[in-house]
Parts: sequence; structure tokens; C-alpha cells
Amino acid sequence: MGANDDPAAAERLAAIRDYRLIQLTGDAAQDDLVRLAAQICAAPVALVTIIDAGWQWFSARVGTDAPGTSLDDAICIHALDADDMLVIPDLSIDARTRDSGIVTAGPKVRFYAGVPLRLNGVATGTLCVLDVVPRPEGLTDIQREMMRSLARQVVAMLEMRRLLAERDVTLARIADAETALSGNEQRWQGLFQNLGDGFALGKALRDDDGRVVDWQFFDANPAWYALWGIDRATMLSRTGRMLDAAAPGSWADDLHGLLRDGTPVGFVHHIPTLRRWFRGHCFRIDSERFGAILQDITNERGAEGRQSVLIELGDVLRDCHDAAAVAQVASALVGEAMSVGGAGFGRIDAMMTQIDIGPDWTAGDSPLLGGQHDLAAFGTLQDMIERGEAVVVRDVRTDSRTLHRADGLLAMSVAAFVIVPVRRDGRIVSAFVVHDPAPRHWRAEEIVFLRKVADRVEVGMAQVESEVHRNLLIQELAHRLKNTLSMVQAIASQTLRGTIAREPLDAFERRLQALGVAHDVLVERNWVGADMHATVRQVLAVFGCDDRIALSGPDVALGARAALSLALMLHELGTNAVKYGALSAGAGRVSIEWIVEDGVLCFIWRERGGPPVRTPTRRGFGSKLLRLGLTGNGDSETCFEPDGVVVTMRAAVSELTGG
Repeated sequence: MGANDDPAAAERLAAIRDYRLIQLTGDAAQDDLVRLAAQICAAPVALVTIIDAGWQWFSARVGTDAPGTSLDDAICIHALDADDMLVIPDLSIDARTRDSGIVTAGPKVRFYAGVPLRLNGVATGTLCVLDVVPRPEGLTDIQREMMRSLARQVVAMLEMRRLLAERDVTLARIADAETALSGNEQRWQGLFQNLGDGFALGKALRDDDGRVVDWQFFDANPAWYALWGIDRATMLSRTGRMLDAAAPGSWADDLHGLLRDGTPVGFVHHIPTLRRWFRGHCFRIDSERFGAILQDITNERGAEGRQSVLIELGDVLRDCHDAAAVAQVASALVGEAMSVGGAGFGRIDAMMTQIDIGPDWTAGDSPLLGGQHDLAAFGTLQDMIERGEAVVVRDVRTDSRTLHRADGLLAMSVAAFVIVPVRRDGRIVSAFVVHDPAPRHWRAEEIVFLRKVADRVEVGMAQVESEVHRNLLIQELAHRLKNTLSMVQAIASQTLRGTIAREPLDAFERRLQALGVAHDVLVERNWVGADMHATVRQVLAVFGCDDRIALSGPDVALGARAALSLALMLHELGTNAVKYGALSAGAGRVSIEWIVEDGVLCFIWRERGGPPVRTPTRRGFGSKLLRLGLTGNGDSETCFEPDGVVVTMRAAVSELTGG
């Protein structure tokens, strides 16, 4: 049965490998022990044997030059199973050994005594003595005891030998690792120290239930301390939450999951006290420790925020029609984007002595700066403002321009400020002001941003002022136009009275009234156009039949010319309907419908429920007006159906929206 089939043999071979006993020879200490065993037992041969697969090695020997024997001739293999010691007084008559080669031939050994050597409970060989003559009496008690003692010494030596071998291997590995680590450590240390991003090592702080509740950093590179503005002693004396009061409550749970699962965690974080934005990544080192890499993205975030403000400000300015609203919206956008204490836009008087700040924005409980202020209250700044230069003050207590005004400024929670003047038509007319309750380093890109905002706000203000002025002008022109139409109506009435029939004169006056209504609609839209629904309703309202007129159609913007044309046509249609058509009868109805398809508007006037319709024998001014259509293109059709008149007009939408 081979070693693979014999569990005991397999266990023995495994122990021999673990203890590195294969071909173990030349051990002086073991040689001394076998000589002592030979002397004590008065035996010519003493051995330490190792029973390997197929061979018995002599790791120490006296009285023979042989290195070992085959397992077929090995007497020691029978001693492996002995509880204490195996003694065979006469090998030639023992059934286990009488056929062995070393008994029948060669040295013709007759006596054997061996003690099994058990390493970690497994017998791997023996300490034995042999003689060429039988010994019926075996060994004395003293010899037996001494053999046991010497066997224990051999086992101790083998154990020691294994430990020393393992020590040497471990030391060699440590030496190799230290050599590699030395190079790696130097590289890592150099990287650690010179890394531009902050890098720190931390450990978790847990509660009694093992849940992470806080953390503490125990090492960091110089960039980390620079980002935080602290030194090593401060970092080591505080927990993570003490260092960063703005840390989200969820971070402890995230760290707990990181240390449990090993999944890296990324985050973007703002620390108000530092006025900085960070992008960070955390990774697990072991179940309690982690590493953190921190990158300052303040400039990146600031640039994105400032660009967003400029875009949003442009959108707001397009929709703002009030100067105070422009100032307030711009101040809020700038204040929040720059995280300042306050922001405002103000007008500067012609003498360059005062600034009138409109509705401003402040953070928290900071006092408002809105209202009129002497520019001198901010310091000696007039020359710079007159030249259009931005006034940048980092600390009112140390700046020579503001030192004499520091107390008053600090009383208004202004410890640092920037004033960006704006020039229009060759002179300074306004300025954008931002301020902070603590000294502050204003970055160059922030000043450029404020300059862009100030210029945009001034343009917006100019547009609002121009719009106000234009509205006043339109109202004045509308008033004069209505007076002119009334005067034309009066002159016509006085001039033509008694010379023509009353009916044509009344028609003329009503057409003037229709023009007046159309002008009113246009005035409401600042003369830039009118809405289809509003124009139709207001023109037809004069007939007092709103309950019998149905409107249907999408919103369509009309230019001034199209609005006037539509008003005159609706007046003609309405007048005819009231006098002769559907609106002259109590059950009559008028439906007005318009649709837009493929860029073409189709307008339909349909009368139902009035007197029977007859095609007129002659065409007057009204008929000629309807034939011209909405834009004078002639695309108009009037059908005198028995149930009521139907008028259809078509025009390209692009032509309707023109002036």
C-alpha cells in the first residue's frame, strides 16, 4: 500500500516536509546524542532515522557509514506505532524482522531498541541502537530511561531546527520586503509629500454598538494642511466633525458602509468657514482605517456659478420692466454666487459725491445698504471711481484708503468690499457694490465677473429707462391720435352736414371709431403689435352682442398694420350683421374661427339664424375693403349663402406679424 493509500504514511510525509527533514545529515548535535546513546546502551551502532517514502534516512549515525536503508530492510518502521519504545532481543527469530536484509546478510544485526520521534504528534523516525549479538535481557531500566530522554532531546532539536529555519525564511522575507518597501516608501513618501491634492489617513470612531459616529485623521500631507488652514497638532486634537461643522450627518453612515464593504465613496462638499468647495474620494485601508484625497475645486465651482449667473441675469433682464426689480434680482444672484455679506447696485450723482443704492441683497442678518450714502463714507475713493477703476478693499482696518473710515464701515458689517463703477456716455453713472463682514481676499476672476455684471445691469437699467420713456411717448401719441380722430370726426360732421345723406356720414364716423379701438389695442402692446383674440373682442364689443358672437382659434400675434386692417374689416362685418344680417335678428349668431396650417392663417366669419340672404346688386366701400384681405393680398372670398354670409380670408402668418 502506497503513501497515497495509507493515511498514517501521508501524515508522516507531510510532517517530514514541514520540518524540512529530508536528507538531513551532518548535524553535530545529533551526532553527539547518538554517540551518547551507543555508550549508554553499550551498543556498536546508534542512529537517528527518518522514514521517508521508500527509504529510511540516517540523519545522525555512529558505528556505520551507510546513509540509510530501503524500507524493506528498515527495522525502525515497526517502532513508529509503539507507544513508548520497541525492543526486539533477537531479530533473527522475530517474525517482523527475520527476513530483513540487514539480519540475513550484511552486518547480520541481531538486537534492536528504538524510541519513536514524534513531531507535533506524528512519528517521523526513531532514535535507535543496534547490536550484532542477541540480547535476551534487552535494556536495563536506566538504559530505557536514558534512551527516552535522548529521544526527547532529538525531538527538541528538530523542533528548534524548524523554528530556526522558519525564522531565517521570515527574516529573509522581511529583508526582501524592507528592501522593496524602502524603495516604495521613498517613492510613496515623495508622492505623499509633493502631491498637489490633499491626502490624509483616518480612522473610524464607533459607538458601543460598533456604528461609526465620527472619524479622526492621524496623518496628512502638506497640501492637506494648506487646504484646511490648520497644522498637524490641531488636526490630531480634533475629530472630523469638530474640524468641519458643515459635514453632512450621512457621512458617518457612508464611512460605515465603506469600511464594511470596501466600496469607494466620492463627494462634493462646501465648507462655509473656509469659503471653499472640495471634491473628495475615500477608500478603505482595512476595517478601521481609510484614506481620503481632497481636491480644491473652488475656482472651478466659482467659474461655473459665475457663468450661470451671467446667463440667468441675461434672461432676467430681458423680462424685467422695473429698475428696482433689475437691481434687486442682480444683487441676489451676485450675492449668492460669491457668498458675500451683501450686494447692491447704485446710481452715482453727477458730482461723484453720492451713491443711491437700490433694493440690495444681504446674507443672514447683515444690515441692508440700500439708500443714499456719501461715497466718502467708504473712504478716499473718488479719484479711482472717476477713472472707472474697480475699488478693491480686502480689510478696511489696514487699507490706507479706508483706515480713517473703518469704524463706521465695521458698524455696517463692512470689513471688505469692492466697488465697480460703470461709465455711460463718457461719465460714471452707477456702480455695483459687494461687501463682506470679515476681511476677504478678492480674486481677480471675481473682479472680472463683477465688471461683467455691472455692465449688464447698466444696460438693463438703460433698457428699462428707455422702455419707460417710450411708453410715456406712446401714451402721449395715442392720446393725441385719439384727439385727432375726434377732431376729424367733428370736422367731417360739421362740414358734410346737410350736403350728404346721414347714413354715409354715420358709416364714416363708425370707421373712425374702429380705427380708434384698434389703436387702443396697439397702445396696450406698446405699438409693437396686438393679439388676435384681443383685437376681435374689443372691436366687436361696440355692437353689444358679445353673447351671440363665438370666437375660436389659437393665439396669433398681429403686427400694427395687420391689426388696423383686421379692425376695419371686423367693423364692416359687424355693422352689416347688426343692420342686415344675423345680429339683426334675435336668434341670429356669428361664429368667428381661425386656424393656422403650414404657416398660413385662415380666418372665417360665418353668420347663421338671420334674415334670408340676398346677393347685393352693388358693392360699396365695405365690400372693396373685404376684398383686399388681411394684408392687402386680395386672398378673400365672400359667399352669400341662404343661411348667412360667410367670409373667408387667408394670409401668411409671417406677413401678419410685420409692422
